[in-house]
Amino acid sequence: MQVAARAPVANPEGQRLVVRDMPAAKLGATTQAQTQPIKPPVSADNVQEISRIEAVQVHEQPVSRRDVPLERGAMTLPASPEGDFWCATVQALIASEAITAMVRELALQSQLVARDSDQWLLRVERESLNQSGNRERLAAALAAAGYPVRLVAEVGRVTDSPARRNAAKAAQAQLAAEKIVFDDPLVQSLMRDFGAKIVPGSIKPV
Repeated sequence: MQVAARAPVANPEGQRLVVRDMPAAKLGATTQAQTQPIKPPVSADNVQEISRIEAVQVHEQPVSRRDVPLERGAMTLPASPEGDFWCATVQALIASEAITAMVRELALQSQLVARDSDQWLLRVERESLNQSGNRERLAAALAAAGYPVRLVAEVGRVTDSPARRNAAKAAQAQLAAEKIVFDDPLVQSLMRDFGAKIVPGSIKPV
């Protein structure tokens, strides 16, 4: 039996695709776009995160006492004859140890509002000091000092008292001591040339 040899069958022609040339400018732009990193879109969360960034204030060491705020020395008390008289009287009672403890605090924290020949009116801010026992012991100390008067106290805002005057005097002494130190040429030179700093609270008036 003879088998006839078949002639080779040519492969069918496939579909040919037309290749078009891309302009050089467009090709360069496409290549550059592929090499650039993709930036994430800005969302509302990113905006809120950026808005949380705040500037931090940098505190610098003052080079002179004039650069230090003077709020502590701004305490001013209204001068009055009653205030002068009461402050001197209370200081004399304390020096002689005629008043102590709560009676002493009542005298220091109170303001002499008015005084007559037989009655004085005091004003205090703390209700705990305005007790009958404290007033009676203070009146007894005043009588022993030559002021036999009856004390009447009311609760209210105090603007002038021996304690406030003592605090104002202490603040002025503190500011004066700090001014002496900060205005010293040697101190200013150390702070300026070597970054020296004065420890807060280390300056005390003598």
